[in-house]
Amino acid sequence: MKFGACVGTDIEKMKYIKEIGFDYAESHCQELVSKPMEHIEAMKNVGIPVLSANCFIGLRLLGPEKDEAAIAEYLEKLFARASYLGLKYLVFGSSGARRIPEGMSLEEGRAEIVAFLKNSVVPICEKYKTITIAIEPLRPQECNAVNTVADGVEIAKKVNSPYVKVLADVAHMFYQNEDLNSLESFKGWLVHAHTSNPDVPPEMNRKRIYPKEGDGYDQSVFLKALAAAGVEQCSVEAEVIDFRVDAENAVRILKNSI
Repeated sequence: MKFGACVGTDIEKMKYIKEIGFDYAESHCQELVSKPMEHIEAMKNVGIPVLSANCFIGLRLLGPEKDEAAIAEYLEKLFARASYLGLKYLVFGSSGARRIPEGMSLEEGRAEIVAFLKNSVVPICEKYKTITIAIEPLRPQECNAVNTVADGVEIAKKVNSPYVKVLADVAHMFYQNEDLNSLESFKGWLVHAHTSNPDVPPEMNRKRIYPKEGDGYDQSVFLKALAAAGVEQCSVEAEVIDFRVDAENAVRILKNSI
């Protein structure tokens, strides 16, 4: 299994995770769009693959506030830059963008998400041919539309495109008591994953932290479940205490857990 770290568009962090043995970097979609092209070129020149990017879109996708023209312009710029960098996966978490507004039912909201993916995203995926969308379920505190891996798979099945799949994030699964061993039943739909230590002591006042040896959370359980589901890469996505120390601890424990 390949391991990456979510580093946005920070070139120094990209250089560091390459140095300490991560296999790839995970970037940030909205940052990719906002940075000048010279910065994108500098990212490519670091020499570590950028296989994925999270935070797919910040524009509202549901209800009367959505701006179809702005969405189309954003997607075209994002996919052009993602293709230039060689990305394989764009992670569709985007809690604010896909939040179901008051007065809209869950069924209506999910139908609009399916329509967005079918009508706006799949055609541009078909144009570029090498980029897949990974729907990320988020805990209810962050998003009221797609909360479990099963929710994500249900939506992906309705879109019915080889370019729309699902991501499993250990933290969101942990908060909702989802069974990690259930992931094998979604084989063929899961293509990417995020890991962390989600079992953080309350006094730390953090949602999730970088995994390290002896932290009490067994990464091997999640990684074995991912392998059984056919997932070939997993990124660390967590809050940072000391990035250099955190990243070095994480890559060591992850590579020792497979």
